[in-house]
Amino acid sequence: MKLSHLLASLTLASSCLFAAPATLATVNGKAITTNDANAFMAKAIPGMSFEKLDPKMKRQVVDQLVNQTLIKNQVMKSGMQNTPQFKAQYAAIKDDLAVDMWMKQQMNKISVTEAETKAFYDANGDKMKQGDKKLPYEQVKKEIAQFLKVEKFKSQMNKTTDSLRAAAKVEVKL
Repeated sequence: MKLSHLLASLTLASSCLFAAPATLATVNGKAITTNDANAFMAKAIPGMSFEKLDPKMKRQVVDQLVNQTLIKNQVMKSGMQNTPQFKAQYAAIKDDLAVDMWMKQQMNKISVTEAETKAFYDANGDKMKQGDKKLPYEQVKKEIAQFLKVEKFKSQMNKTTDSLRAAAKVEVKL
């Protein structure tokens, strides 16, 4: 009998975790939800969630989201998105976004081993100091790993662009 109570408690707890987002406000019938507020917070203050804010700050975030929604609606009514200038800017942004996403994808494929970070630490011990004290490996290994990942990425991008240049007809006219 105790097992069934435990399962019921777990089911109830998990359903609370996956509950639908709460509606914080509506603008002309369109709901602004806790998901919208959390997305706003993620952009404004990475790592901060709407739920962690005090009531006054929550109200300010909701007011900001209401204002943004009203402005978006006004812009859509204005037809701005149909102008040639908007279409040209949008095309450029789409291309840049695709490049950014591809670059992140390439970066995520790169790994750095513990052996690589340790070898870098050992080879650059003189640079691993704070004042006169050499910093312990455990304290700096994340930064080393990130540095090595970026260096590998740069190397990979140089090879990629060299390969693409070799296969393309490039004319520099400076």
